[in-house]
Amino acid sequence: MPKKAEIKERKNNSRWDRRLTWRWLYPGVRLKRWLFLLLLSVVVVGVGISGMMGDVFRDFEVRVIDYRPLAKQIQSLRFIDFLLLVLGIAGVILAFRRGLYSVLTVLMPAREKEYATVALKRLRLKRGPKLVAIGGGTGLPALLTGLKKYSANITAIVTMADDGGSSGRLRREYQTLPPGDLRNCLVAMAETSPLMSQLFQHRFRGKGGGIEGHSFGNLFITALGEVTGDFASGVKAASQVLAVSGQVLPVTVDPVVLEAELKNGKVVSGESLIGKSREPIKELRLVPNTVKPAPETREAIAEADAIIMGPGSLYTSILPNLLVNGIADEIAVSRAVKIFVCNVMTQPGETEGMSVIDHVQAVQQHTRSDIIQYALVNTELPSKSILARYRELKAEPVLAQAGDSAKLDEMGITLLPSRLAVEQEYFRHDPHCLAQVILKLIVI
Repeated sequence: MPKKAEIKERKNNSRWDRRLTWRWLYPGVRLKRWLFLLLLSVVVVGVGISGMMGDVFRDFEVRVIDYRPLAKQIQSLRFIDFLLLVLGIAGVILAFRRGLYSVLTVLMPAREKEYATVALKRLRLKRGPKLVAIGGGTGLPALLTGLKKYSANITAIVTMADDGGSSGRLRREYQTLPPGDLRNCLVAMAETSPLMSQLFQHRFRGKGGGIEGHSFGNLFITALGEVTGDFASGVKAASQVLAVSGQVLPVTVDPVVLEAELKNGKVVSGESLIGKSREPIKELRLVPNTVKPAPETREAIAEADAIIMGPGSLYTSILPNLLVNGIADEIAVSRAVKIFVCNVMTQPGETEGMSVIDHVQAVQQHTRSDIIQYALVNTELPSKSILARYRELKAEPVLAQAGDSAKLDEMGITLLPSRLAVEQEYFRHDPHCLAQVILKLIVI
């Protein structure tokens, strides 16, 4: 844009901002009366303090002016000064509360009755720690659901290797990035109505090859990417629609394919196929191996108070993020608390028979040895019925064994066994228990 045109645009934006500011004083907003009361109350407080201070300094000697008669009058009016001070403070509080109520009535009419709670909650969350959560699938949204109750400064970094289901179809047909894992994280961090969240998760049914099987959220994010010009901007626009507290970022905006070399020598290409393989994985890699991280991801990692890797599928949700060039190095040099959340159950086709030590070593072998400080491990066991169902799928609980703590200490990692799981239809991490354990680590 030419320099003159840019200057002109800035001036126009500045004028528009000033017009918007003055519009708060238009009739009907009901803000002017409270601003007037606030100003009047401040004056009354000043008068009261002036009188009280006059009473306090009544014994001071001033050689130029003999003010003792005035001091006696001030002393006699001490009660009035105190009353003015109390009334002024009450007026300030009332004006502030009612003025805030008027503003929130305009901004959030559906929640005007809980305006004070909303304002205080948002203020508390804005002061929360800066958290970076890395992963994908169903594990990352569960973590975000718990963390958002403690901080609004959350960045979710999501894998872009998904190539199955609705995301895979959109990826192939529109040459875009997979929106599915991003959609789940956006809904988990949303502050909007439950109906809007249900809408984003709604999956179309029917008979035909059109939109059958697609979720509304996936289509919406893909459409926003085309409207805004790029996929990352589309995700940001979706965040605004859902009133997301924090930010959700793709780990990279470059097209990438996940590839695994199995221990039998076979090479499997594609995230969806890797999860279906029954052979142990020897090595995981990205194709191409030159993909760069999205610009905002490095900044978020550098400023984080804590970086949480997992929970989620080790080889198809967590490691694909860490394999992007520069991500593991940024985590290693960060001053943040680095936490690895081990899954509560092994995953058929990926982590069958793997222990806590095996999970940690897999991360280190694919990245660096210094990106984990704490390993969180669940100590709860599922019920016999749930356990029997998992065993039919060849899945077992991932529990800390005797000697694991000492082995991890030698690796510079602290093992933290905690009650982290909840049993519902499946045996998975409890978002609130997990968030509380993580927050305690940050406070320490």
